[in-house]
Amino acid sequence: MAVDADRVEKELTEVMNSQWFETGPFMIEFAEGKVPKEKLVRFAPSYCFQVDNFKRCVAAVYAKAEPRDVRELMLENIEEEHGEGDPSRDHAQLVARFGRALGADLPTPYDLEPIPESRQWVERILKVCLEEEFVVGLAALSYGIEARTRTMAFLGQIYKEKYGISDDDLEFFFTHIEADEEHAGLAIELIRKYLTTEEQLERAKCQRRDQREWVRGDRRGALCRRCTWGVGSRLSRCRHAARAATKRPKETAAARAC
Repeated sequence: MAVDADRVEKELTEVMNSQWFETGPFMIEFAEGKVPKEKLVRFAPSYCFQVDNFKRCVAAVYAKAEPRDVRELMLENIEEEHGEGDPSRDHAQLVARFGRALGADLPTPYDLEPIPESRQWVERILKVCLEEEFVVGLAALSYGIEARTRTMAFLGQIYKEKYGISDDDLEFFFTHIEADEEHAGLAIELIRKYLTTEEQLERAKCQRRDQREWVRGDRRGALCRRCTWGVGSRLSRCRHAARAATKRPKETAAARAC
């Protein structure tokens, strides 16, 4: 018997909403404009890397999916991420524009070496999209990333009001509020359609929880303002990042089983 679609949406939404980042100590200081730009700007190359490599995750779901409607949505997403034929509107370019406005030296947004946590973030999501059933990967992208437009709106507004970044240079953030809501909404309808078993639901929830913990650890380390290593340096030398890393969930037999 197929899992009820309303239950699927409800339980995945509950997992998504169980962790937000706006109320953490760093984010409170950031929202008050107290984090120096020179600290924030160090994350710009890694942010470009994450955004550029997100395309690979979308492409992986496309490659895994047999249903045409899923592939059509992933193709539309990839085209948009690449700028819909305009290289200057590639989303990595939009992030680079924001980074330069913040003060970063970014001749190109491509082929950059990120901090280890950013590479691990990409590899973690890509592994899910490549190795899990397509509907589990789709859930990771939609509930894990694109449905979280509240965070994009929060970040964009703070950068505008507290750090003086113009609307034009914040296009990446504000564009995603509308575009990601549309993509996530369509993806959720497809998840309701194709996520039909208890095992798929548990896998999707498990991957989303794990992804949430990785992001939480990445935020604690990559956005550390409490020491000179801060954002974008060798985080292994940052005692705060190291402490956060020890709190990340280890891969246990139970975790592998889920």
